[in-house]
Amino acid sequence: MFELEVLAAFGIGAGLMALAPAVAAVTGGGKLSRGMADTGRDLTKRGLKVGVIVIDKVSEATTSVVHNISELGESFNDLVAEARADLVQDRANSSSNDVAVEKVTEVTVEG
Repeated sequence: MFELEVLAAFGIGAGLMALAPAVAAVTGGGKLSRGMADTGRDLTKRGLKVGVIVIDKVSEATTSVVHNISELGESFNDLVAEARADLVQDRANSSSNDVAVEKVTEVTVEG
């Protein structure tokens, strides 16, 4: 509902600003058209202020989300690097165990 009120204030303000010159032309100028223009300007400015605040908050939230996603990506990349290092280590251990098995199989027994 808050967004609707802001949009309504902005729309009414912009409408009053747009109608002020027409009212001035019909009435020959004066306080009415000046009042309409001033009121329209104030309403439009208030709507814009709220819009700027909302955009700032959304931008802050988006920046925070992007930062968290970046950290998550870095953590994931670290985990992948660790997993690869573990695989290399496992392969190295497996290769050294195979060599030991080969040495044992080369032993001959005389009977």
